[in-house]
Amino acid sequence: MIFSRLKTALLWAAILVAPQRSRPQENPRIAAPLVPSVNPHYFQDPGGRIVPLSGSQTWNTLQDWSSDGSGPGLDFNAFVQFLTSHGHNFTLLWRVEQPRFCSLPVSDGPPPEFTVSPQPWRRTGPGNATDGGLKFDLTQFDQAYFDRLRARTLALDKAGIYAGIYLFTGEFLNLYRCANDGYPFTGANNVNGVDDGYIRGPQGNGSIDMTAPNAITRYQDAFVDKTVDTLNDLPNVLWIVSEEAPPTSLWWSDHLIAHLRAYESGKPFQHPVGYAAPIRTPDSAIYDSDADWVAPGATISPASSCGSGKPACKVNINDSDHSYWEMWLQTPQQNRNYAWENLLNGNSVLFMDPYLVYYPRQNRNNCLSPAHGVCSGPDPRYEIFRKNLGYTRRYAEKLNLARVKPQGSLSTTGFCLAQTPPAGAEYLIYAPHGGRFAVDLSAMPASRRLKVEWFDPRTGAVVDKDPIPAGARAQSFTPPFSGDAALYLVDAAGHAR
Repeated sequence: MIFSRLKTALLWAAILVAPQRSRPQENPRIAAPLVPSVNPHYFQDPGGRIVPLSGSQTWNTLQDWSSDGSGPGLDFNAFVQFLTSHGHNFTLLWRVEQPRFCSLPVSDGPPPEFTVSPQPWRRTGPGNATDGGLKFDLTQFDQAYFDRLRARTLALDKAGIYAGIYLFTGEFLNLYRCANDGYPFTGANNVNGVDDGYIRGPQGNGSIDMTAPNAITRYQDAFVDKTVDTLNDLPNVLWIVSEEAPPTSLWWSDHLIAHLRAYESGKPFQHPVGYAAPIRTPDSAIYDSDADWVAPGATISPASSCGSGKPACKVNINDSDHSYWEMWLQTPQQNRNYAWENLLNGNSVLFMDPYLVYYPRQNRNNCLSPAHGVCSGPDPRYEIFRKNLGYTRRYAEKLNLARVKPQGSLSTTGFCLAQTPPAGAEYLIYAPHGGRFAVDLSAMPASRRLKVEWFDPRTGAVVDKDPIPAGARAQSFTPPFSGDAALYLVDAAGHAR
């Protein structure tokens, strides 16, 4: 075991000091919140620059986790540097609603109980909650929680990183409740007479299973308002109401989206509102909502994410937490396929990176020097995938995102993002398995030429080839390396603007 950990540590150190094939792009300053763009696949900044979003997230970047209540908090500055060093520009700040949660399957044996702090409300008593601390007073906010939320969102803003702010987390209420979790909306844990019904039932989803406003939603709405007041002046915020909530939560999620919109409408900034897929619910539910952006359950997001809501078409940010959560059971190339295929369908990707949460079950996350359920360094096994999130963003930014659209029929690989005017055409093609493939280049006449750039997602290497004439209906290409491959073709005179 000692030798194995030493070997892992040396591998991680080698990755950190190895020369980079290309420097990650610096994130531009964020001046104002994102707004819908002319291309419904993406947001743009108020200056008109379209912004593809890509990055890693992890559970404990806002609150401190520990398996015995004594572990150190996460070094958030190091996490911000971790994101920028990989070329990422988006992450999520999670909120776990229970002061203690149980049954997260991080180990093959009995799972540890994790404590989580800070929480949004003051613990004043009288009396103790089920986790042993004083009961919550839901009329009094704990300013320490909101101060931390603001400080960490501001740190991301200064680094040019957009922050998705989770307001609630249905997954933890669905799966990780226990009798001593101290959940504030359970009657035994507050002094306000509010009860989600957990004592009377096994799930305790009474705080999100509802079809009309009630005593709980009044306190939840007040929490949302306080969160908005804390962050409204920061330009890098995107809201997300919840994730993996039960199918019976649809009214509740719609209520939160409407409440956010109404409350922010009178504020200096209005930020995009997101909606992650509820469990056991078709993705059409989030496409038919009034959210601005969505995180679906489908592993590869569709080339169109439109429904009956307002706006009709959503920015689609595929989050592996919902769509590809067992990715550690597949090969690195299959992992890269997930990121690039989503990009080529016109969508963005977020990686549910276990980062420093020790998760040895099925070898999901063998991070470095685990203690109290958390580690001192990330598992290097995911390093290539983390880099590919930066790579996909870089190639998205090469394109004229106002004009490209998914056109899988142009390539025999089935994955092509392109604009095809008679002059200024450009194509980004992905070959998930490498090998020979063909591309329809007939949009431009043969008198025009296309620059040819190959990209190796496994190594980060760029290979330039001589320009080729346009005009062919089935131009053949073979990557100059093995494995999956990306090919960028653009009119030698530049892409259309």
